[in-house]
Amino acid sequence: MPQRSTEDALYDIMTVIKQGIKEKKIVVMVSLDIEGAFDNAWWPQIIKEIQRKNVNIHNLRLITSYLSSRSVIVKYAGAIATKPTTKGCIQGSTCGPILWNILLDPLLELSSDMDVHLQAFADDILIIAKGNSAKDVEEKLNPALEKIVTWGKTHKLNFAPHKTQSIVITKKLSYELPIIKMDKIIIQPSTSLKVLGVTIDKNLNFVEHLDEVLGKAIKIYKMIARTAKAHWGLHSDIVKTIYIAVVEPTILYAANVWAMTVKKEYMKKRLERVTKMFAIKICKGHRTVSFTSIVIVAGIFPLDLRAMERLSLYEIKQGKPLDQLPGRDIEKSISPFCLPHPAERCRMSFELISSLDQEQAIDCLKPRLYTDGSKLEGKVGGAVSVWKGGSEIRKSTFRLESYCSVYQAELTAILKALDMMCKFGELKKGIILSDSRSALECLTDSSSLHPLAAEIRERIRSLVNKNGEVKFYWIKAHIGIPGNERADELAKKAALSNKQAPVYDKCPLSFAKRLTRDSTCVKWQQRYSEAATGAVTKKFFPDVREAHKTLKQIRMDNIKAQLLTGHGGFKAYLFKFKLAQSPSCVCSNEIEEKIEQLLIDCPRFNIQRMECEHKMGIAINITNLKYVINNDDCRIIFLNMQNMSLGVQEKQMDRK
Repeated sequence: MPQRSTEDALYDIMTVIKQGIKEKKIVVMVSLDIEGAFDNAWWPQIIKEIQRKNVNIHNLRLITSYLSSRSVIVKYAGAIATKPTTKGCIQGSTCGPILWNILLDPLLELSSDMDVHLQAFADDILIIAKGNSAKDVEEKLNPALEKIVTWGKTHKLNFAPHKTQSIVITKKLSYELPIIKMDKIIIQPSTSLKVLGVTIDKNLNFVEHLDEVLGKAIKIYKMIARTAKAHWGLHSDIVKTIYIAVVEPTILYAANVWAMTVKKEYMKKRLERVTKMFAIKICKGHRTVSFTSIVIVAGIFPLDLRAMERLSLYEIKQGKPLDQLPGRDIEKSISPFCLPHPAERCRMSFELISSLDQEQAIDCLKPRLYTDGSKLEGKVGGAVSVWKGGSEIRKSTFRLESYCSVYQAELTAILKALDMMCKFGELKKGIILSDSRSALECLTDSSSLHPLAAEIRERIRSLVNKNGEVKFYWIKAHIGIPGNERADELAKKAALSNKQAPVYDKCPLSFAKRLTRDSTCVKWQQRYSEAATGAVTKKFFPDVREAHKTLKQIRMDNIKAQLLTGHGGFKAYLFKFKLAQSPSCVCSNEIEEKIEQLLIDCPRFNIQRMECEHKMGIAINITNLKYVINNDDCRIIFLNMQNMSLGVQEKQMDRK
């Protein structure tokens, strides 16, 4: 089904299983294997199913032509062998999955007569049965499997019993194992089952699945570790890109299914171990740095929080209301089935205007409708200003809910302009000018599923049916075009002072993502503040949100990692590992040589320190460290000085 992923399929599976567990039943899940699958899709049956669905005769003829008079030709050792073929969906072809779904659809229709849950994603077919006892499950599952095998034989698809797997899931302490038969062969239950890339175990703790994905991550780490050393090799930015683009998605795949298990301490520790390994390589720090510090300095999120974030965002997309916005709905894309046939879709384009002269050169006899959206002080508004003959003849202002985006306001303004064109006869042939290129590009995409874009296309169709005409232009903002400046002024006033009910109240997904990320940061901040480790890092970055923002602008290296973590070539640190005879600084036997002492008090670096303080205009002390590192101007001066000072310190330690 369009717009549905493997994660959706897995979520549906887990919903059925959890419901059965909640009802204190025995749940049996069986994964079916079709021999050859796509290669054995029988063409006559596909054509028969297409005819049954009353598909347009032209499409039917096209597909029938595609699935007829085909041969397989093999050239070998100078000889040519040719054999006609009547089966197979070419994998990689855009029509392959569609033809397979058409063939498999009758099997799913059979489930309406079965007391089981039947689900398919491509050639992965799963059947779930629930019962109060083993006998109940057998009475539901075995007849269903018999029907499925019979259906397969009718459609020339063979189910392989020896490759079919099953798993029994229940919270009951005492129960009998159901005897599951397929084509007279008993299917022995296993302790786990891999479905669409996720290993589901009988206890639903997903330990086996995490072991597998973390094992993949560790293999990637070992490859990176060969070329990403503290002083040479892959740059930290490259390692971070690999982590975010490869490692995180590998581990967090289908987190909407297993995320709740990370609340268990031992699962969280497993994720932290792998996160720390990559974080050390990202910031080029010492392996003794605590997890609390290294994750902050590397600029990445703990994986358990990311998993919970993925789950929250998935549930929001599925329609779960936001706690912060009770009673408000998330803006959802329309179904692709709601789009008109491609031949009947509204086609539109827009031209570009980048100067006042170009704007004045367009048709001056038609009314011009300037649209704009604005967001000020957390409030959102929009406006339409209608001009003819060099002066404004009409205007319309409106507001949206405060959580709406400027993009939504721009689209709503275009929609309002079209409403005015449909309502007022003198405007039915006009020009719409918008300074939002993203909104206009969305409209030119006839397959766009944005609900406002779909509504705008419907208005255009309605206008054209009434002998109306509309042309779109993109105008560069703030270049002195009177109509655009007026629309901008009205939109800002509407955002700040319009007291009417909002014309649009759907919450954009971007806002939901922001709220979800804010919630993640709050949890991380609490964990970070309460942690007993990371004392040095906390002096620089007491706030995780600000740290994340600041560290995006710092190119990490080993010297900076030592500075921000306190783990490095300092005697107090080295003494712990018996790598130095004394923890004392060379300036005084009574003072331990730590990063704080070198930064603030050590007389060896007085000249550099005073010069740095003079340039920054602020004293370097424990209280000011957080300001110095988070201020753009001070940070550059401070890090340059510390690179020099700690570089000298490192050379002295190397000589010793």
